[in-house]
Amino acid sequence: MRTKLTLCAVAAAAALASAPALAQVTLSGFIDINAEVAKSGGKTIKGLGSGGLNTSRLQFKAQEDLGDGLKATAVHEITLRGDTGQQGSPRHTYIQLGSKAWGELSAGRRDLPSAEMYGYIDPTYSGDYSPISNTMLYFAPWRESNGLFYTTPRMANIQARMSVTAGREDGSKDAQTRSLAVDYFGGDLYLMAATDQQYRRTLNNPNQIRNSRDYYLGGVYSMGALDLTLLYHRYSGYYAYPPYVDFSSKGQDLQLGLRYELNAQQRFFASLVRKNDQLDADLSDATSWVVGYIHGLSKRTDIYSVYGSVRHARDSAMRFPVSFNHATPLSNENPSGLQIGIRHKF
Repeated sequence: MRTKLTLCAVAAAAALASAPALAQVTLSGFIDINAEVAKSGGKTIKGLGSGGLNTSRLQFKAQEDLGDGLKATAVHEITLRGDTGQQGSPRHTYIQLGSKAWGELSAGRRDLPSAEMYGYIDPTYSGDYSPISNTMLYFAPWRESNGLFYTTPRMANIQARMSVTAGREDGSKDAQTRSLAVDYFGGDLYLMAATDQQYRRTLNNPNQIRNSRDYYLGGVYSMGALDLTLLYHRYSGYYAYPPYVDFSSKGQDLQLGLRYELNAQQRFFASLVRKNDQLDADLSDATSWVVGYIHGLSKRTDIYSVYGSVRHARDSAMRFPVSFNHATPLSNENPSGLQIGIRHKF
């Protein structure tokens, strides 16, 4: 029996040695946990939270060199709550073919081209209290499934990105999106322009399809240790979060922000958004802002403090939140919150 097992082991080892090498799979991600005191929904929220600077997540990534400069990449990300360990929704899941000469073509679920660009502009790193995420974008499309995405090679400091999604893939145009973005990256200056168009069934009439359009202009100007950021957004059309809420709206908002690196360990950021909604009475004009401090304990570990607040111009049925993790603010409430946390990248 021992002889037979030895022969089987030798045969298995020989088969593995002769088989083609498998693509290397890497695991990376963030764990972000904070202590928080916030006011929203008529309550004072105290306790541990997750995602003050980055959404806690795990990323599995596999890459394979196909030759002639062509690479295949597969990515799967899942979110989680650092304070409870509870698994959240899928973040990015896609497969991609790319080369420096031809660009990158991918299919699956990932950020729209516009979101990839204003995500870089956002001084809060798209954290939990980000005014760009919570006030400026609100119900605008930003991460979509069932999509094709293409990024051109960068030529003369210019790169274009485009995407189209199939929605529910039933031919109904339900939640289909089209996104196009162009950016310029040269030295100390970054500029971007983008547009998104979304088609969605209305909640009260499944036979009706309505659309929305979002336009973005923005940039970052670097002056040594200081980055100044700006993002202008115009929006018009029908927006919905099925099955909870829908509305028609038209307006514009402006973001101003900064990132400042005092030294290798200490960084500051601030961001302010002013929203001017011109049509829908259910929404209120609002000013949303956040300030934060990051202290680097190492290249992978940071401690931080973030304070955010939203001030509405009038009472309204729908309020902009300081965080989507909290209860919806009351019709006459201005939410706010303070986080002190730690983030580790691995």
